[in-house]
Amino acid sequence: MDKLSPQKRSWLMGNIKSKDTKLEVAFRKAFWSKGFRYRKNSLKYFGKPDIVLKKYKIVIFLDSCFWHGCKKHFRMPAIRKEYWETKIARNIERDKEVNLYYKKIDWKVFRFWEHDIEKNLDKTMAKIVDFLNDQKEKEIEIKLRIDSRKCAKRHVVAIIEKDGKYYVGSDWCRNPQKKCPRSPGEDYSKCKAICKQDGHAELDAIKNAKGDTKGGIMYLIGHDHCCEPCLAVMKKAGIETVIFNKYPEKIRWKKKASK
Repeated sequence: MDKLSPQKRSWLMGNIKSKDTKLEVAFRKAFWSKGFRYRKNSLKYFGKPDIVLKKYKIVIFLDSCFWHGCKKHFRMPAIRKEYWETKIARNIERDKEVNLYYKKIDWKVFRFWEHDIEKNLDKTMAKIVDFLNDQKEKEIEIKLRIDSRKCAKRHVVAIIEKDGKYYVGSDWCRNPQKKCPRSPGEDYSKCKAICKQDGHAELDAIKNAKGDTKGGIMYLIGHDHCCEPCLAVMKKAGIETVIFNKYPEKIRWKKKASK
């Protein structure tokens, strides 16, 4: 038997938050601190996910043990039992419908129980962070065209765009060869000795950024490929995307290079 009056119980249930609970805020703060940006409680997405990462086609749901019928911790209220049985059963069915919907459109769904987040937030967070880091690695591999058998035949400019800031690097290959003399994985000594190349624009831009590169976009103007050593450095620096032969939208100038 419920110890509270119907009016008091109704008031308590009505004041339970549907979003921005302490649990959700704690999870989002931890997730944000890992360097990921997201949308929260967006009504544009089916099922009203707690967190949406559109770029990676991922939705995250933080499920309350009570409202989503956790098998470990759900306790049926003593009053209006029939109502609550129907309510919770419908919530569970709805979760399945949501999961199926995102599976059909090729989105990834993550669901975390309230008790898992409370018990070990770091372990719960690691599941999504590890998955996203793997996705970033795959994204870099797909977007970068690796070709270490060519030399740049003109001036190359590299621009890193990060949070509205720009870091610029450049190089010039003064004696381009028909075939790059450097083997994959070899250092840059032959580039300097044979091709008379003054450094590498990509590395120059990363150096000028002084560590402010994670999640940035690399624009390479005058280049249509990226060699393996530069690719490795960009991965280590956290560059997510490389765009060839296009300036950032906010940079409209094109400074002419002198030999």
